[in-house]
Amino acid sequence: MKDKLICGCVRVYRSDIERAILNGARTYTEIQEKTGAGTSCGNCRPLVEKIIRETISGLDE
Repeated sequence: MKDKLICGCVRVYRSDIERAILNGARTYTEIQEKTGAGTSCGNCRPLVEKIIRETISGLDE
C-alpha cells in the first residue's frame, strides 16, 4: 500500500503521523509539534484528527 500524503504544505505522510502517535502524541497539537502537519493552512486537520482516532483505537485492540 502506498503511503498517503496528508499535509501537502509541509509534506507529512500518514506514516509520519502514525509514527508520532506510536511515540506518544495523542492530540492534534502534539501531532503538529512532532510532524509539522497542519501548521501552515490547516486544511488537513480533519484528516489528521481522523488518523489520530483510528490509530489510537487500533492500539487499544
